[in-house]
Amino acid sequence: MPAVIAPAVDLVLLGGKLVDGTGAPARVADVAVKDGRVVAVESGLRAEAGQRIDVTGLTVAPGFIDSHSHSDWSVLGNRDAQSTIRQGVTTEVVGNCGVTYAPVSPAGVDAARNALGAYGYEGEVTWRRFADLLDVVHRHGGGTSQNLAWFVGHTALRDAAEVRGTGADADGITRMVRHLEEAMDAGALGMSSGLEYGSGRDATTDELTGVAAALSRYDGIYASHIRNRDAHLLDAVDEFLAIARHNNLRAQLSHLNVRHDTGASPDAWHEAVGRLAAERKAGMDVLADMTPYPHGIGLATGLLPGWILADGPAQTARLLDDAEVRGRLRGDCDRYWRFVHKGQWDRVVLATSPATPELEGLSFPQIAERRGQDCWDAFFDVLQTAGADMHAVQLMGRLFTPEHVAEAIAHPLFCLGVDGFTSRTDGPLAERTRHPLFFTGHTHYIAHHVLQAGTLTLEEAVRKMTSMVADRFALHGRGRVQVGAHADLAVLDLKALAAQDTFDFPGRYAAGVPHVIVNGRLVVHDGQHLGTRAGHYLPRS
Repeated sequence: MPAVIAPAVDLVLLGGKLVDGTGAPARVADVAVKDGRVVAVESGLRAEAGQRIDVTGLTVAPGFIDSHSHSDWSVLGNRDAQSTIRQGVTTEVVGNCGVTYAPVSPAGVDAARNALGAYGYEGEVTWRRFADLLDVVHRHGGGTSQNLAWFVGHTALRDAAEVRGTGADADGITRMVRHLEEAMDAGALGMSSGLEYGSGRDATTDELTGVAAALSRYDGIYASHIRNRDAHLLDAVDEFLAIARHNNLRAQLSHLNVRHDTGASPDAWHEAVGRLAAERKAGMDVLADMTPYPHGIGLATGLLPGWILADGPAQTARLLDDAEVRGRLRGDCDRYWRFVHKGQWDRVVLATSPATPELEGLSFPQIAERRGQDCWDAFFDVLQTAGADMHAVQLMGRLFTPEHVAEAIAHPLFCLGVDGFTSRTDGPLAERTRHPLFFTGHTHYIAHHVLQAGTLTLEEAVRKMTSMVADRFALHGRGRVQVGAHADLAVLDLKALAAQDTFDFPGRYAAGVPHVIVNGRLVVHDGQHLGTRAGHYLPRS
């Protein structure tokens, strides 16, 4: 019997135009993959291959890396990463904005289970430590289709350490640091904070500085959804920079933008970016990221003042039954999305509301009309009905002007991310993600900002979505198509992308990315998800 001769390589992409992630001009090249790595990049490649895919007329790029994702919320209900992997996203940096569901205290288990249930997870919260959650996601249950690199959330550290109220004392900081060190030992990139909502809003600068000090021992990153992005933007940026400077940390300022018509001075954003540039010149490793649309997601409780949230969401719901309390709130919700205080409720859609799913996808004027009340009472009713689970209520808002989005995307200090989470077209997630952000957020950068608006060249857009992100988070061997790199690859059909209206909610998965390879394995082939879960956990290098 003749010997079986193994192919020289596993897979070859033939005849495509290569945009390699470095920013270099596109060129025609074949790409060969073996054992999860790129082993050849050259024209006219001759090699025996287990699979050959003709990509003539298509564009080959590194798999996109989402620099700012919340897919840790939805991955347990969507391990196949349906909506994102089909856009060519092979890696997501998750755990942002302070909100992770580990570590978790015994008292926080029910809230975590209910919140994750809204994103399609049907299991129990059996973990307590951050490392235990990583085991559930990556080592049990079949893994994931995409690679994930994780931050641990400061708000979760507060919960696990049972820190309540304004400013942790020394003992509280010690407990938080212990949980942070456990997460860093498990490979977390660093700590994220979210300072406009929830328990994070109660954290003082001293608390954040004290906890973040532990990151310096690990060369960890401090990432922050800063305290304000309207009239007090510059104060919030200064706080962020002071925390990083004091501890000599690498720092990532999440979605640095200014919400439209919320009191910021006309030059506030430019001044903020200038302060980042000055810190970089002085030696700080600091960058920012931006999102693709004028819209963004937010937590509904972020609009509420601290006094009504102080005793927990169940008590908040009881207080919302009082007409006098509601009257007081109407004059005391001038925070977070401050434009609603001006009556601009038409800019807000109810995105996720497990207790009132029939209202999801409606704007607040639509909800108010349906219920025969004004927008404030409609908002308060949604939160009151949610009760103890009101922190799971999410909004989608029209936050920025298109001109501001384009300027931030094009700025050299900004990586590109989406600030959403992987979704799917069926189940609970389908009902809660009725916006193109979740289904075409990544391809929108190419379809709109490159091919239609010309905000960026194709090569620069791909660089900002691949090698720039990989370098920022030390994801070694990713973000470039070069010999020796991990074989995370996306094949783009630019003609199909140019024909799409990525401002419109498609109700289906994105078109225009026919093939996606993760760690050398085909996950999407001819536009169909193969069910392959080739993703890896990417611990801090």
